[in-house]
Amino acid sequence: MDSKLAARLERVRLLSKQDLAALPDKTPTPSPEPPMDNEPASGGGVALPPEATGSTENAPSSSAGEVSKRTLSPDAMVVTEEKLEPAPPTNGHTEHTERRFVLLQGIESSYNLGSTPQIPARPAHPLPPAQLVRSELVASYEKFTPIVGLSKYPYKFCNKDCMQAIASAFFDQGKFWAREWDLYYLWDIEESKPLILVRENQACDLLKEINKHFNLDLKITDSQREEGLVLRFPDHPRCRPRYLGRSHTRDEYNSMVDQVPLVSVRAPGEASQPSLDADTIEAFRQMIEDAWEVTKSKGKATKEKKRVDRLKKQKVFTDQLKRAQRYLGLRPSTPGESTAPASIPAVDVAAPAPFPYDRSVVFICVDVEAYERDHSKITEVGIATLDTRELMHVSPRKDGEAWRSLIKARHFRVNEYAHLVNSEYVAGCPSSFFFGKSEFVPLKDLSAFVAECFIPPFCADRNGGSNVGYSDKRDLVFLGHDTLTDVRYLQAIGFDPLALPNLLEAQDSANLYRVWQRQEQITKLGRILEGFDIDGFGLHNAGNDAVYTVQSFLAICVREASIRNTPEMQQVWQDRKELKIAFEQEELRSDVERDAKMWDDLDADGDGGDPIPITLKKPATPSARKAASAQVNGDDRDEQGGRNDVSASANDDGGDDQGRSNGTHLHGSVERRPDIRDDSDGWNGLAAW
Repeated sequence: MDSKLAARLERVRLLSKQDLAALPDKTPTPSPEPPMDNEPASGGGVALPPEATGSTENAPSSSAGEVSKRTLSPDAMVVTEEKLEPAPPTNGHTEHTERRFVLLQGIESSYNLGSTPQIPARPAHPLPPAQLVRSELVASYEKFTPIVGLSKYPYKFCNKDCMQAIASAFFDQGKFWAREWDLYYLWDIEESKPLILVRENQACDLLKEINKHFNLDLKITDSQREEGLVLRFPDHPRCRPRYLGRSHTRDEYNSMVDQVPLVSVRAPGEASQPSLDADTIEAFRQMIEDAWEVTKSKGKATKEKKRVDRLKKQKVFTDQLKRAQRYLGLRPSTPGESTAPASIPAVDVAAPAPFPYDRSVVFICVDVEAYERDHSKITEVGIATLDTRELMHVSPRKDGEAWRSLIKARHFRVNEYAHLVNSEYVAGCPSSFFFGKSEFVPLKDLSAFVAECFIPPFCADRNGGSNVGYSDKRDLVFLGHDTLTDVRYLQAIGFDPLALPNLLEAQDSANLYRVWQRQEQITKLGRILEGFDIDGFGLHNAGNDAVYTVQSFLAICVREASIRNTPEMQQVWQDRKELKIAFEQEELRSDVERDAKMWDDLDADGDGGDPIPITLKKPATPSARKAASAQVNGDDRDEQGGRNDVSASANDDGGDDQGRSNGTHLHGSVERRPDIRDDSDGWNGLAAW
């Protein structure tokens, strides 16, 4: 017999076993002769025992032609009995009452799913006392689950054959919220809405109870972690959850969410927060997006959609790097793909760029510094320009070192805010401009000075003897590191570079470095400079940062062009892939060792202490349970609420998936991480045409 058919028959047998066992143990008596047409049958059937008709063992016997019916009061505590009048005769024949089906209200039946007893709220034993006070930060190594996403677990992560059974037993009709939950809150980077979380171990406890009840093997998988069901946030006070309190019902949960402390609230004695760097902000923003996504009532195609979106963004960033190399004469323009060769040879950095400088552009890089305690106060603006006409006949040398001297720069300081120097979060150095002389300007004239740098001769000195013409209109490429932030600052002072008619595009050196490194996370400017052995003295001076951004931009473009399609390049990419695998293995080892230490207390001194008495909560009355069920019924699949959308430029495309260490499951292995292979393949478009 087919295995599937046999399994179905066995399931039918088990489902009907209870109902078959309830039938009277009687042998049917056949009718002595078949009835005539239109004549009711006489004889046969099975006589029902007294209890089936509703009478009890000590109840008085009913008179002939009467049937007792037992009914239950709504609170299932009082049994009443009433008599049913015998049915009138039909065609002279008396109806056989033993063949009548008797409906007993309130009696459990497998055919009436609503009559099955409700599983009590779990866990049966209360949680240990909370170790944190309200608004206190959690440890950096803790992992958390969005509670609203967890409340949708059977509908988002379970197979259809067991989804409804799990939901009915542990989630629907308020069962999920009737548990004890330790709640934590975390504000997103825009401070628009708090995300409510629970610890990963409480989520795992719930899955263990489901597994025990249904004999399943549910666990949080790598893909679920990647989707945002479990997250470990960056080790920064602004990015770590804070304790909210303990809830036992949906009403308690809603009340606590409505009273979440503001983002500025700190626990007593908590130290001041350090500044957030660009890497941490980007990683945190993506984790929050993943967490909000998992709370939405969507299908299981989210992971595939995110993978497709990630590949699209990788394509956008890769194309940006290709165009940047075209502007610098390091990559040829290919109007028709059919005429393109199979691969582009590496360039010789000891000779001038071998290809035409596409569109003869001028790169203009802007960096803006604002006061750390009030970002509306712009203290410095640095601008660096690179005219590609000046690069002709000049060999770039290693990492574009020879081209760096052709960068022109200006540094503006605002008179009104010259006394404001950042020191708490970053070490500002507004008086240490190394590539020229700082210029003090009034705030009202700042936009005019900035606009002057976007027209010939840009940042060059008109009397400096440059052979570049100033009268013709040039195509511009806006350059920055985290470009959108600087664009918004310029718009705030009254100058919008995106409105210039001759602006071709805006490029971000942080995204270009991601292409070069084949990684999802962005990297700080100082770390990029270190990677290319560029001296980065005086960082956080707007003028210096603008120059360093152009230098790192040149290093990325020239380095890739100098080793493209060579065994050296293939070895670099292979080394990076192996490094990522080794990092994942180390993270997995650390997680396993940390969990193992939790059990080391067994080997420590001590005898276990005094016994702990068992305490059980007093069960709620049926009327209270009914009222609570009516309040929360139908709310279990609601979303926690939307969050404010953050607009982004097409050059940034919003946040991207991060290669996080928490994507590894304790029961898995690095060999099960296809995302490492997929991410590496996604950047391969750089070597292609």
